[in-house]
Amino acid sequence: MIHSITLEGFKCFRERNQIPLSQINVMYGKNGRGKSTVAQSLLLLAQTMRASNDISGLHLIGDLIELGTFDEIVNIGIDEKSFFLNLQDDIETVELGFMEYPHKTQMARLSKLIVNGRNRFDVRANEAKESAKQEISTNQSVSTTSDIMILQNLKSLQYVSADRLGPRNSSPRKDTLDSDWFGVNGEYVINVLSNQGEDFQAKVCEVLSKVLTGATLKVDPNDADRIELFLDSVNNGKSFRPMNVGFGYSYVLPVIVAALLAKEKSILVIENPEAHLHPGAQSRLTKFLIEIAKTNNIQLLIETHSDHVVNGLRIAMKQSFCSLSPEDAEIVFFSHDDIDTKPEVEIIKCDQFGELNNYPDDFLDEWTKQLVKLV
Repeated sequence: MIHSITLEGFKCFRERNQIPLSQINVMYGKNGRGKSTVAQSLLLLAQTMRASNDISGLHLIGDLIELGTFDEIVNIGIDEKSFFLNLQDDIETVELGFMEYPHKTQMARLSKLIVNGRNRFDVRANEAKESAKQEISTNQSVSTTSDIMILQNLKSLQYVSADRLGPRNSSPRKDTLDSDWFGVNGEYVINVLSNQGEDFQAKVCEVLSKVLTGATLKVDPNDADRIELFLDSVNNGKSFRPMNVGFGYSYVLPVIVAALLAKEKSILVIENPEAHLHPGAQSRLTKFLIEIAKTNNIQLLIETHSDHVVNGLRIAMKQSFCSLSPEDAEIVFFSHDDIDTKPEVEIIKCDQFGELNNYPDDFLDEWTKQLVKLV
């Protein structure tokens, strides 16, 4: 489990900022305050390790995330065009530095690699290649990463984007895809349901029914080229095309599939799980994600704007759901003032009674503000 992420020079994080993490992390705050940036740092490393098992060339565009060019992700307020990431778990502390990659704007070049205090980056070899105007190939390791487990473990990271696809009645069959690759937007979730078989479909349907208080799910490979999906909003009901059932069912489906497929000791990142769900469903979905995290020892990062997700965590804590304890979870609150865009990160802990140790400005206070205006 990653205990902390430290960012410097990366997007909105100009100065070095360490964000402690627990097993279950709810990232909450106004738009544009750095919530997504923290998750994106992990996604960049994960997609690079998946693609090349090497971190010497960081892939800014890939299967998990597309951030554009190097200039777009380096903080605009720093003179030296470079950024740094630091990851720490129970065993390793890994410091990574990246700078511009000549002639490859959609990549960043490794400039620093320190593992548990030991320099793993061959500076002299790098400088020699620079002087000879030779590029470092992304297929050539500057220093091996096969024994850096904190990076290797990122390969199994699962990610569900906020930009999920709406209802789709069918999907082209994709036999060349991995059986558990649902796509960050949920574009292959119908394929996954078909590939995983009836037992897995039954599990998904069971969770879907609990979250939305009723669901029927059926996958029908009607021909060699397409797979059809049918849903209903009642248990054991008739099956309809998703377009006729409602956005909530289609939007939450990739979240449930991702959670059920997440491997033990892996990381699960979910953006806005609350999208298109009514408040009760948001709370029940939060409880399901906590159950998955605790049962399968998964580290969970939820980015949300929903008070119901936050309160779902608080209720689960008060109920000791799945033996959840205050050490297992935290709320990472992101803010900054209107003049200085420097992110401010506060860790809010929840005790065994569901009470929070801090209520910063703009945290869970919109209801009170609206109520005052109505009175």
